[in-house]
Amino acid sequence: MLVSTHRLFTRLLPLLRVSAVCDVGSMNGADATRFSAALPAARIYAFEPNPRNFGLMAARRAYFQQHNISLVPAAASNYDGAAEFYLVEAEYSRPDPRRGMSSLYARTGEVASAAIVEVRTTRLDSFLAAACQRDERLAVWIDTEGAAYEVIEGMSGIAGRVQLVHVEVETTPCISAQQKLYPQVRRLLQQHGFTELAIDQRRSREQFNALYVRSDLSTAMRLLVGVCLLQARLRLLLGRAVRWLCPACAGAYHRWQARAPA
Repeated sequence: MLVSTHRLFTRLLPLLRVSAVCDVGSMNGADATRFSAALPAARIYAFEPNPRNFGLMAARRAYFQQHNISLVPAAASNYDGAAEFYLVEAEYSRPDPRRGMSSLYARTGEVASAAIVEVRTTRLDSFLAAACQRDERLAVWIDTEGAAYEVIEGMSGIAGRVQLVHVEVETTPCISAQQKLYPQVRRLLQQHGFTELAIDQRRSREQFNALYVRSDLSTAMRLLVGVCLLQARLRLLLGRAVRWLCPACAGAYHRWQARAPA
């Protein structure tokens, strides 16, 4: 079902009683801050391997600590160690989407990698073995520019405790010829006991986000999740109707959202 997966993920966090969230590919900590607002008592781990992005986040470390957000200068992957990280040239003094395009894969074309640095890699299961209690319920947000499959491989040891996974996927090898694509990511998540709940773009798109929940949720919890999914779908349809009937109203709303605090 097509919905705003970003919004639905955040809404489901308290419903599924999540106590720790991994924000993998945090870039600037904006998503981590949103998760903290939804779960004030939870711990949020913001993984960011790009040294420029991490340096800007580290300069605001006190702010993140106030929101129970721990900054992790590492790339979540399927092994503990180090890897080459391919940096895309970006403007760091102002908002620039290229800040989030660096990857463990070398990109080509318009956003070709401009430099290579060595970064630390960690499996999520080994990282969380030391950071979390064994009974904690987890959620994972993955935005890693082509390396989502490896992140999921690296959480195999804790997959049974993960309640919710939000993942950016690609349907064509638009980042690297070696990357795993959406069908492979989906199959691996199914093997780990997850069911796809929603997507935010049609599957014909080159890149989109998909939201997964555990397949073994109780009947009551499945019902509650279904209600949230239906509400998310109605919200999307209402937004489309408003944009069609009153574009000026929709523009004013989006400008207000842009000015609102994270």
